[in-house]
Parts: sequence; C-alpha cells; structure tokens
Amino acid sequence: MYDAIIVGLGPAGATAAYRLASKGFKVLGLDKESFPRYKSCGGCVSTKIDKILDFDISGTVEATVNGATFSFRGERSLDIISDRPVGYNVRREVFDKFLVDRAREAGAEVLEGRKVAAFNDTGRSVRVLCATGESFDARFLICADGASGGVARRYFGLNPKESAVSLTAEVPYDPSQVEDIHGRLFIDFGSVPYGYAWIFPKKRFLSVGIAGESRRVGGRIKECFSEFVSSHSVLKGMEIPRRVGCTIPLYYEGIPRVVKGRVLAVGDAGHMVDPFLGEGIYFAIKTAQAASDVVAGCLEAGTADTDGYQDWLSEEMYRSFSSLVRLARLVYNHPRLWYRMVEKDPQIMHRYYDIIRGEGDPEEFYRWIFSKVKQKPWKVLRGWVESRFM
Repeated sequence: MYDAIIVGLGPAGATAAYRLASKGFKVLGLDKESFPRYKSCGGCVSTKIDKILDFDISGTVEATVNGATFSFRGERSLDIISDRPVGYNVRREVFDKFLVDRAREAGAEVLEGRKVAAFNDTGRSVRVLCATGESFDARFLICADGASGGVARRYFGLNPKESAVSLTAEVPYDPSQVEDIHGRLFIDFGSVPYGYAWIFPKKRFLSVGIAGESRRVGGRIKECFSEFVSSHSVLKGMEIPRRVGCTIPLYYEGIPRVVKGRVLAVGDAGHMVDPFLGEGIYFAIKTAQAASDVVAGCLEAGTADTDGYQDWLSEEMYRSFSSLVRLARLVYNHPRLWYRMVEKDPQIMHRYYDIIRGEGDPEEFYRWIFSKVKQKPWKVLRGWVESRFM
C-alpha cells in the first residue's frame, strides 16, 4: 500500500512525486514512456518558476529569454525586448528527466513503461491497473497523465474539445549561420485561426510550432504550419524535420471539478493551461505542489477530504484563467486589430511580460486592455465587445 500513486511523470507528475517523497511519504510514480523521451512542446518556462522551486534548474536552461520579436503573418516585424528575463527555454526531454531524477532522489519509486489502463476508488484506497497486468494500491491517486492520457479526462468528465491543436518540430541549426536570435522568442499572430505560431531558440535547435483552437482550425493545421515555416525569415533555407502533432488542453469556463474522493488531477490532465498563450509547464508544477500539499495534509490527519485542492484552484487559478479566456477572445477573434494596438503601444507587451513573471494581475491587465478597446471607432468596438460572448 503506497501513500500516493502518481500517473504520468511530466513536470506535474514528477513534481508531485518529488514533493510527497520529500515529506517522507511512500510514493509510486508510473509513466507509459521511458525517460528521456521527446515531448512536443515549445519548451519555454516563465521566470516565475524560480519562486516556487526549492532546487536549481539552471543546468537545464538553454537560453534565457528577455522578450520577443513579434510579427503578423510573417511580416511587420516588431522587437519588444525587456531589460529583465521573462522566461527560460528548455528541451523537454532534458527538463522532464531532470525532474524525474529529483523525484527518485527524494525517495519516490519510479516505474517506466507502465501505461495505466484503469483505476478504481474503493472509498478506502485506490487500485491502479496497468496495461502490463500489474496492479498497485494507494491511499490517494494524482492524475498527471497530460493531454493525451485520458485517465483523468474520463474520470472527471473533462471535455477534450476544449483544446488547441498543435504541430511542432525541432529544427537543427548552426547559431553562427543565422541572424542574432539570442535572448528572444519569435511569435507570429494571424498565421492560424484563434492562435499563434512560434520559434523558440535553443542551443542547437529551434523549437518551431503553431497552435490554434481545435474547433476553429479544423483540418488546416498542416497547411498553416507549412505557410508559416516557408514565410518566416528565420526559417528560410532550413529543412524542417519530422513534425509532431498534439493537443493542448486549455482551461475553459464551466470546467468540472478535478477532485473526486481520493483522486485529484493536476497540470495538463486537469486542463490547467493558460488559455491565452498556452503556457503549461509553470501551472503543471504549481498545481502539482498544491495537490500534493493537500494529499500530505490528509495523510497526516488520517482523512480523505481533498476538497481543499479544489478550493485552492478556484481562488488561485481559475480567477486568473477566466480573465485570460476573455483576453484570448479579444485578441484571437481580431488578431489584426490587436497587432495594430501592440505596434502603436509596445508597452502593452511589456505589461504582459509582468504577468508572465508573476508580477501583475491578469484581471487588471484585461480591464486595462479593454479600456483601450473602448476608445476605438464604433464598428471596431462593437466587434470586440461581441467577441466577449463568442
């Protein structure tokens, strides 16, 4: 009998395993893959991660980001660079293995190549069944099986259509043979319906991707990706290798509870992804820490009352995410107008950098942006207002 089983060992699951094992609990982590493994992701972690980790991740950082070069459909390039870091670019196969190793060092038992087929909450414990035929029992289960695992989605009734569809590639490059791209991201608006495209430079690879809301992109994601990589100046002349598709499970309004009995969902498995920019790594780690602390409290008290995690989500996560949902509607329904605003007033992005750093309030930022929208001509204003309810 384990104190806790963690299903999935990406940033959320590895963090939960590390957190609980560090507190002295008997923890089992299961993952269908073996580490290191490739993960389709831009791999940019916001600097606010520094405030919540009790170990150093600098050895996994391939580039520190101070801002971005923005464009609209590959044109109208605009540099908005801060004098302070905004994020860190990491390669997920390296970063995720680093976190799994921290969990192991803390005392967590880790079993790789174990795909979870089902589980059953008996009320007194949870039994987890693997596709290998093995079964394991624990007092609590934390679902961290990401966007495609399905364990949390089925159990909590999460809507798979509330997601973005993404296509990514890791493009090898020689930094000496391209323009100076050190310390910045490249972000393009308008290249995909209800989303954006990106280039995140690493030491020897460019993480290239595009993502848009699945219901609006339809089957056009490959076409949008091809148009983006063929038109962007940084990528011209480069060979684009294998492309990998994935879904990004965004937070959405009306999301069901992700706490039920002795089972909790964290990170992508619980749709804990920024609905504006699609950032997931920070929120995966943050929600895993919160869920682990609630589970630890239950184990120490001998109770099974995990509602404290749902309360924490409502107070600490959902309020901000709701503001970002409204911001996403304004921006992605009218990307050209948004880009004109940013061109005219780059301070908009500087203020959003503070949100990324964890130094600003998304609700205040949204109200500030909407006050600017209200100054627009009536036809423009009406379109933006209507987009709030789409």
